[in-house]
Amino acid sequence: MKRFESKDIAAAMDFAEAGGVALHVWKGAWPGKKPRCFRDGQDWGHLFDMNPKRLVATARRLGVRVIKVSRIGGRGQHIDLCGKPLAKAIQEARDG
Repeated sequence: MKRFESKDIAAAMDFAEAGGVALHVWKGAWPGKKPRCFRDGQDWGHLFDMNPKRLVATARRLGVRVIKVSRIGGRGQHIDLCGKPLAKAIQEARDG
């Protein structure tokens, strides 16, 4: 898993499209309607992976309880991360 910061979302999606698993970490407020687990001021992230089985397996391993894949089959296919699963992913990821 490779880590990408806020401004590098396109690079994270490119990495996933090339076959990798990308962790995109966003600092601060969510721009728009936020998922229930996201709190203002906390970091949140996207786990990008174009392999749906690996994406779900990685999310489960990280501790995501409710798994919802966004943009299924398209550029930017991902699962949202926050809280403990995000912290675990950050620990495991290497910098992009």
